[in-house]
Amino acid sequence: MSRERTGEVVYRFPSSPNLKDLQVVVAKKNDAFRTRLKGRWPWQAVLLVKLYFAYFSRMKAVLAAAENNVYSQYVPPIPGPAHARQLETFINRWVYKIRRPMAVTIALTDRCQLDCFHCSAVARDSRRSELAGGDIRKIVEESLDLGVSCVTFTGGEPLLRPDLEEFVALVPPDKANCLVFTNGLALDDRRARRLKEAGAFGLQLSLDAPDPAEHDRLRGRRGTFRAVREGVRCALQAGLTVGLSTYATHESVARQDLSRLAGLAHEWGVQEVSVFDVISTGKLKENSSLSLNAADRRRLIKEAFRAQKSLHFRPRILTQSWTNSRRGFARRLGCLAANYQFHVTARGDFTPCDFTPLSFGSAVQEPLQKLWDKQLRHPAYREHCFHCRMQSGPFRRKYIDPIPAGAALPYPIEKFGLDE
Repeated sequence: MSRERTGEVVYRFPSSPNLKDLQVVVAKKNDAFRTRLKGRWPWQAVLLVKLYFAYFSRMKAVLAAAENNVYSQYVPPIPGPAHARQLETFINRWVYKIRRPMAVTIALTDRCQLDCFHCSAVARDSRRSELAGGDIRKIVEESLDLGVSCVTFTGGEPLLRPDLEEFVALVPPDKANCLVFTNGLALDDRRARRLKEAGAFGLQLSLDAPDPAEHDRLRGRRGTFRAVREGVRCALQAGLTVGLSTYATHESVARQDLSRLAGLAHEWGVQEVSVFDVISTGKLKENSSLSLNAADRRRLIKEAFRAQKSLHFRPRILTQSWTNSRRGFARRLGCLAANYQFHVTARGDFTPCDFTPLSFGSAVQEPLQKLWDKQLRHPAYREHCFHCRMQSGPFRRKYIDPIPAGAALPYPIEKFGLDE
């Protein structure tokens, strides 16, 4: 990436042979973008790029600077070199039908101070040790080689690893946003500054409910709500972007919890709220009573829009219900697993996402490129899916329900006899 004229940034795509002679010149003016395409672009790519930047031009940035804008923690600042990588993946996906990941989540540990009601990181295979530093370096470097532009360190609780900052420093800001997903209990001013100095783009803190007592109950420990609020303060003070991560249930949608939670986020200065659907996985694997129905999803999408509009889009609210809605830009999203992202567990298993208890192999012992390709060849993942597979009855009956009781997770998908 380079600058052509004052205020213009040139996107180049040297890692894609089909795009190596093509360029996108991006100019930012206030909150809008102008683009010029250089080279012999197919008309489908011209249309896609124009619509892509028009979409962001209509959005309100959560952070705006002279040179670039931030619209989401998951999207690198626009314009910028990391964003050029993300755009490259997007063009390849939708014009040339070449699927490469945009994001990876890497669990650094299964250890955690809490006993959350909905925890998905249970029944892990404790016979194997947690990822060593060299393993994590391999996974990060190979993820970047695959083209990811967002690297998130999760757990368990990643702040329990004293070497976390070393892994954050492995992610160059000109290649990807680096996020840390935390419950906030181990976060203080000093740790937040260290993460910022190591190169972290932002933190995501878990907040299960807008009511302090209810959040603490769901987390299994008193004081966790207070830790989230204090963690937000520490992160913002250190200059990090801050998001809150929550999940929606049938009951929380009926109570309109999201509106109250968004109000807290606005009051605290949080830039983004991510709302996942509650997934029947981990501790909730056999419990579907909390799951959203179609009416819940429609109500949640409307509530999210009303809430962020009333708060002048500070914070931005992103719901999984919307990404799976097939509405507008969401038609390009759908189920992110094996489409835009993958997950590596704290024991090194390569899985489609952190909610899917199915393993395609060891990210420590095999190249990530091989595992990604293996995943794309599998009948369950070879086609784009508009809805979350883990909420799909046919998918669960075929791949989740047959997992033997007491089996160590994630379960090897090859045991179902449908490798490719």
